[in-house]
Amino acid sequence: MARKPLDYEELNENVKRVQYAVRGELYLRASELQKEGKKIIFTNVGNPHALGQKPLTFPRQVVALCQAPFLLDDPHVGLMFPADAIARAKHYLAMAPGGLGAYSDSRGIPGIRKEVADFIHKRDGYPSDPELIYLTDGASKGVMQILNTIIRNEMDGILVPVPQYPLYSATISLYGGSLVPYYLEEEANWSLDFVNIRQTVAEA
Repeated sequence: MARKPLDYEELNENVKRVQYAVRGELYLRASELQKEGKKIIFTNVGNPHALGQKPLTFPRQVVALCQAPFLLDDPHVGLMFPADAIARAKHYLAMAPGGLGAYSDSRGIPGIRKEVADFIHKRDGYPSDPELIYLTDGASKGVMQILNTIIRNEMDGILVPVPQYPLYSATISLYGGSLVPYYLEEEANWSLDFVNIRQTVAEA
């Protein structure tokens, strides 16, 4: 009998240890009930559009124009898109001559990183260097990249609040680190108890 290309027993042990509750037992059972015709409201992830929230139109209009820049040359584009969306799309496309289909700097488009740096400076009052800003395709990718960078082995513990988003515990397991849970104080508006955190770190 031919050997399977992927055999569970030979998979990375870290992968086998991962538990991702967002796609865990409750989610799978809910999916089964949905297939049976039951109405299920999935609240396991932040997915407001699936629950009926209307999407913000401006970002979608800008993205549509950036994805199809030939629309900007249409004399009737002003009838289909508002002026502010047209202006913003032209602004972004000027920063990315190859359009959205071309590779950019791995940290993100330089001009957009500069705008992010300016925003941080304006909001927080601290200078921000665009050369030190990395744009990611969502928060989850950013979390995974940081954890992958700092976790060397199981002796590296990552403090994680409880309750927590399952991405954290799953990613820590995947990269071979150790989750160090600490508990928030419900009676104090879910604030931090630094004495408890210090004790947790000492015991870890």
